Amino acid sequence: MFFAKGSMSNVLHRIQRLFRLRFAVLYPLGAYLVFFTTPDDQSTRAGVMFMVAGMFMRLWSNGYAIKLDKLTTSGPYAWVRNPLYVGTGLILLGLVVMLKILWVGIIFFAAIIAAYTRTIRNEEKMLTDKFGAAYLDYRAKVPAMWPALQPYTAGEKWPFSLERLWDSREHKVVLWMSIIVIGFHIKKEFMVEGARADVKIAGLVIAACFLGLLDVAGEYVRSRRKKG
Repeated sequence: MFFAKGSMSNVLHRIQRLFRLRFAVLYPLGAYLVFFTTPDDQSTRAGVMFMVAGMFMRLWSNGYAIKLDKLTTSGPYAWVRNPLYVGTGLILLGLVVMLKILWVGIIFFAAIIAAYTRTIRNEEKMLTDKFGAAYLDYRAKVPAMWPALQPYTAGEKWPFSLERLWDSREHKVVLWMSIIVIGFHIKKEFMVEGARADVKIAGLVIAACFLGLLDVAGEYVRSRRKKG
């Protein structure tokens, strides 16, 4: 049986991703978290606050981002150059806090910072080549990862777009991070507190399944729109 050209290209792309630093770290870390970590109520509450902040940042950013076609300086981009990466950092920090993995978290963040530093440099080079002086002015006045005290007022501005947010598929992050939190909470109930299956556990399982089905339904709607 032979792979179609597009399928083979997709498989090769996925294999290449496995050897990128951030994915080479993420997958083993994910396995470690699943099998060897368990949150408690206090760490879950604290971690979820960071995760919600990170997801909000990513949702807000994707409602404004017009990647590479225009220099985005609207919304959160007026305050920080890489709000999507800031959001990702907050989500990961939330996981570290929730699962109480301080030393593993430090090593993990060091690897992620190394990976994203290289990515940001490559992106900045592309943006400089494409937008020239406009991007250089923006870069000089807006910090890369820490919000500025005042918003950047130059450049073209446009409003938040729900359609742009939907096209970014960022809602998938919200759905699956919610499923992950529910999954670890169920693990805590069974492994730490020795709880038996009851109405609460059943409700959590149903909620996780419902969120997963929402993701599937969203992908189905997206595919139908593309075909239409």
